[in-house]
Amino acid sequence: MQVFVTGASGWIGSAVVPELIGAGHQVVGLARSESSAAALRLAGAQVQLGTLDDLDVLRDAASDADGVIHLAFKHDLAFSVISRAPPTRTGEPSRPLAMFLRALSGRSFSPPDSSVDAGTGGD
Repeated sequence: MQVFVTGASGWIGSAVVPELIGAGHQVVGLARSESSAAALRLAGAQVQLGTLDDLDVLRDAASDADGVIHLAFKHDLAFSVISRAPPTRTGEPSRPLAMFLRALSGRSFSPPDSSVDAGTGGD
């Protein structure tokens, strides 16, 4: 199974990617920098250079994958004046990207707060 992972070289992603590869999956990790790309290659993943702002890159990578795991965090959005409201239980900053990837790729999608039902705001 090919899995596209945003935040693949981050704190959580650097633990998830080797687990996916160890389970026999092909991993394509989104990397913002060459140093992140090098870390992903060293872990055995393929690299897709880009950012969360590169919607065409995200759409194409998600469409090519069998599944998507969104672990990236957009720091400038999280700490902007617009988003100073307390975070919601449904992971509100992640929902727009989750909806975008799901709609454009038609693929399975796992947001970082997947333990909470983001679709209904359930408990």
